[in-house]
Amino acid sequence: MADQRFAYVPVHDLRTGRVAGVEVVPRQQHDAVAVVARDRGWDARRIAELDAGTAVSAVASARAHGGTVPIQVDVAADTVLHARERLRGMLGDATDPVAPLLEVGPPIAAAAPAEHLVPALAELRRWGFRIGLDGAGRAFGPEVVAAVRPDVVKLEPDLCGGVLDAGTGAAVRAVLEVSRTAGAPVAATGVHDAGRLVGLFVTGVALAQGPLLGGARAVPEADPATRAELLGLLSAVPQPFTPGSTPPVAAPPGVTPSVPEHPATPRPAGPPVRGLAVPAVTLPDDAVGDTAREVLRARPESAGIVLVDRAHRPVGYLDRSRVLLQLAGRFGHALWAEKPAAELADPPRTVDERTPLHRAMEIGLAGDPARGYDDLVVVAPDGTCRGVVPVAELWRRAILPPAGGPRPTPAPQVVRTA
Repeated sequence: MADQRFAYVPVHDLRTGRVAGVEVVPRQQHDAVAVVARDRGWDARRIAELDAGTAVSAVASARAHGGTVPIQVDVAADTVLHARERLRGMLGDATDPVAPLLEVGPPIAAAAPAEHLVPALAELRRWGFRIGLDGAGRAFGPEVVAAVRPDVVKLEPDLCGGVLDAGTGAAVRAVLEVSRTAGAPVAATGVHDAGRLVGLFVTGVALAQGPLLGGARAVPEADPATRAELLGLLSAVPQPFTPGSTPPVAAPPGVTPSVPEHPATPRPAGPPVRGLAVPAVTLPDDAVGDTAREVLRARPESAGIVLVDRAHRPVGYLDRSRVLLQLAGRFGHALWAEKPAAELADPPRTVDERTPLHRAMEIGLAGDPARGYDDLVVVAPDGTCRGVVPVAELWRRAILPPAGGPRPTPAPQVVRTA
């Protein structure tokens, strides 16, 4: 039976509108472990034990609802140090192919030095947990993000609310840059304003949660209408800029961006895309769903899997978030575990290794917007797979000038309409 102490906050992928997970939170503020600890004056180990027990109960409650969305749950950094053995209780459900994501936040009662926290988090990952860092830019410095290489980095609500301001905007871009280097998507929390959400998206934030996107719910599922509203909001927004570049200026209501009087100078062909290719994670095209799940769990840095035939030609692409959502939950696992993974795959978005970068960018932006962040699969002239190119890397190369080259074109000025 579901525990009535908990509520569920959907986390949306801004690139697809889909739900990437649900965070389990206390339904009442007075049930938060930090509040209980403050009121009772407990020592660090007792607080860590309470926090670990609460997290285990939260995951059990979410599973009791029979939902299919991956679970995220908060734990304090000092809990990771002093009571992580108790967290093993979350891994007992073999029917759930996606291990809970532990959102590790700042310590409640005792310090959590990086030299102790990083190896403790590595141990949790070896057990099978996914790891998130909650409160980046405040609770954890860039050295921790780089060392842990988490599955997600979360920004605090106060940073998200000020992302368009000079000071906090710089802090957010710094978090985005180090997270990109570590291969971790960045999530915004507490989002309640559409304009701020657009600013976050353009700056490079990939995930978001908060009142604007449904807020806390009684069941661990999202409102299907939220996805349509989210896609409608973001459909007219320029694609996200890579951290390190200057984000475009969003026009306020009643303002229309000016249009240049002269067409842009045609771009030179540029170097071929093969220079950006990285090794692809591949599986034979007859692999089953459970095999794909295990490979994705073993390779958390990979955005997806390329299915190849006997000649090593790409025949399908398994996007990480889409596949794990399909396999999540008791019924998803039972339905897909032994079926061919090819039935879950999308057609691969292939690009010849000799294709110029700007043309590869155009290919990346074409087609289904929901697949706008799928890797491009680089193929040789004979059609064999030579690797993949993350679309984010194409954006980075397109936006950042070469060393000693011209600076990026300034954002367009805005003119007020009558």
